[in-house]
Formats: sequence, C-alpha cells, structure tokens
Amino acid sequence: MNAKVPSYSTLSGRILQCLIILACVFGGSTHAQKGIGFDIKPFRKEAIFRDDDKIGYNLRFRNNTKEKIRGTIKAKVMNYKGEEVFNQEMGFTMDAKKGYMKDLYLENDKTKAGFYQLQLMVAANNYVDTLNFGYGVDPEKVYSNVNRPADFDQFWDDARRELVNIDPKFRVTRRGDQSTRDVDVFLVEFQSLEYQTIRGWLSVPKRKGKFAVIYELPGYLQDMRPDSLRTDMAVFRVNVRGHGNSKDNTNADFNTFNIINLNDRNKYIYRAVYMDALRGLDFLYRHDYLKLDLKKVIVKGEGQGGVLAAVVASLDNRPQGCIIERPVYTDMRTLFFMAGSQKVTPWPVANFQAYIKNPRNRLNQDALFKNWDFFDPVNFAPNIRCRVLFGHNQKNTMCPPQAAIALYNQIRIDNRNIYMSLDDNGMDHVYYSYESFWMKKIL
Repeated sequence: MNAKVPSYSTLSGRILQCLIILACVFGGSTHAQKGIGFDIKPFRKEAIFRDDDKIGYNLRFRNNTKEKIRGTIKAKVMNYKGEEVFNQEMGFTMDAKKGYMKDLYLENDKTKAGFYQLQLMVAANNYVDTLNFGYGVDPEKVYSNVNRPADFDQFWDDARRELVNIDPKFRVTRRGDQSTRDVDVFLVEFQSLEYQTIRGWLSVPKRKGKFAVIYELPGYLQDMRPDSLRTDMAVFRVNVRGHGNSKDNTNADFNTFNIINLNDRNKYIYRAVYMDALRGLDFLYRHDYLKLDLKKVIVKGEGQGGVLAAVVASLDNRPQGCIIERPVYTDMRTLFFMAGSQKVTPWPVANFQAYIKNPRNRLNQDALFKNWDFFDPVNFAPNIRCRVLFGHNQKNTMCPPQAAIALYNQIRIDNRNIYMSLDDNGMDHVYYSYESFWMKKIL
C-alpha cells in the first residue's frame, strides 16, 4: 500500500496483512449484466507497477446463462497525452454456466513512467459494455516540468512577516450547544491578513490527559464543522476565508473564489488563504493548556485542504506528520495540457480559462502560469520535513495522477508513503484504515 511496502512489523503486522488482503479483494472491478459477470483485477494492488513488474490485468468472465456465449474484448490504452499506446482485440467463448479467464499483458515499447487509462470494450450476444481502469508505471520516475521562481522563498517570507505584524487576537469560546458527554467543543477566532476574522472548531476529549492533535483544513468552499465523535485525539478544523463561518469579508461562489485577483500575485486570494492556514497552526502552539500534546500534531486535508496541508508543513516544521489526500492545483501546466484532450474542461482549469478569456482581466495563459508558480503546491513540497502520507485515486479528472504525482515526487524526505485508490470518486475504505494506522504509528 506504500510506494515501497514496508515490512509488516513496522505497521502492526497482522492487522496490515489483513488490510492488504482487503485491498486485493476489492481492488478490481466486479460486475454483472445480462447474464455475464466479470472480475477484473490488476496484477499489482493499487494498479501501480514498478521495476520488473509484469504490467497488466487478470480478466475473469462468468456466463450465468444456459446458452453458449461468443464475444470479443477490445483493449485500448491511452497515455496522459491522450495518445494510444496499446490496442488489442481478442475473441472469447464461454459455455453455459462456465467461465473464461485471461491475463492481459499491456507493456510494450511505448510504455514509460506515467499514468495510463485502460478501456475494455466487451461485446457478446446482446451484451455490450465499456469498462475503464487507471494504472501507473514507476510513478516516482514521472518527470514534471517544475518552475520554481527564484524569489519564491522571498515572496512567502514577505507574506509571513506581514502576518506576524497583525495581532492574532486569539479568542476561544466553549460551545455547550456543540459539546457532548465525551467531547468539549470550542469556537476559535483569530485575525489574519487584511485583518479578516478566521474561525474554526477545536474538539478536545473531556477525559484527563493531553491529546495528540489533528489539524484539518477545508476542501474547496467546504464548511468545516466540529468533530464531536473522536475521543482519542483533539481535532482542530479551520475555515479559511470564504469558507464556512469565515465569510465575513469574502463570500464568493464555486466559479469565482479561486480567481479572485488572479492577475496580481500580491493580492491573489490564495496568498491570504495560505496565511490563514498557517495562523491556525500558530493557534495550536500557543494554547497547549487546552490539553493539547504539541509533540504530536498532524496537519491534513483533502482536495484544496490537501494543498493547504502541504503548504503549512512546508512553511512550518513543527508538525510531526502531514496527510495530503487527492490534492488539486498541482502542476498547473500539466493540468491545462490534459484538460485540452477532454470533452468537458474540468475544474479548476475551467475557472482559470474563463478568467483568461475575459479581456478586462489582462492576463494570458503564460502570465497565469508565472503567477501560479508562486502558489503551486509542487513548489512548496521540497521544504516539507515531516512524515508524509499521500493518497490519490487513479481516475481523477480534477487533478489526474499524472499531475498530482509531481507534488509527491518533489517531497525530498525518505519518510513518505503513497497510496493509490482504484475508486472512481474518492479513496477506498482500505485507505482510511491505513491512514488511521499510519497516524497511530507516527504519534
């Protein structure tokens, strides 16, 4: 389940073995339609192939009818550029109530490090179906055209100095209406850049002792609410400006939030958002009296939150761990390139393209890239020093793995782990079990 799976003893041996078995069981595609069932699994769990691995899938079909079935399977593989790199057609026959099994080998002289989409078109009698799978080859060797500005560090040093000169005016209010029998919930408020009020929710178990802290940051326009269920750790959830209960002076919608002042990097919305997230971490380290064990802090998030977690871990070396789940916005040039081959331009590229097309904004694509280089999480990654868990899914249109892997590959530490989910819409349940054990291991 890692980039290189550690020995079982390092991660609660027998329990992790069970998780790996589950990943193999649920790691493929099982389906039945019009009397035909099939079970399709990659040769390697998570569909990540490295070194001398055989690249391919095991195809298992089942004829649930009382008639003999003849059909064809067409296999086509596309690389991230939209180029066809594999094409094969094969026939198959299944007697009544019998099965068909075949190993489909995909490697050829066009196979290089990167991520691919496999399309299987199955036609048999009156049955027609198209199945799609994603897989990766040597993800740690994927080349990314990283563009880190020479004054990148200076730009963010200036932003941090501006933040330091603003009195945070931390305020903590216990909320009895949100607290439970087992957990105290506090409303946290503080001042960030432009003197905007940022709010969040701190949940602390009521029992005695000090507690490790999970610092959670929001996905795009997500309203972070208190975690009143967790009783083994404290959880601090912050709504950066424009999110949840921090919309006092910033209240944009899905199509407009991430393009606010996009043409001016000194006024762009994410300059302030990144500082909001950093100030939230400052709150934790100034309030250990709230039963917080500040030697055990993990910053985490998914989507936009994953980007914020990476930025915080890059700008501040105090957290012990960082969880980056399905990050967006990474390697913007690759995102634009890949969006060009899709029928419908995905978010966030659609928002940025709409901004560029408006002549009033006076921003072309090259200028956008140069501005974005100051905000791309890829350029923050080399400064991360804590342990990292990176989770992504093979079929992700907003940030395809070919772009997302650039962030992971710019993290220079040895203590990094990657988990790739085969789920279409998010991470599979095995990932979240693994995440839980990963946190307990480092804490």
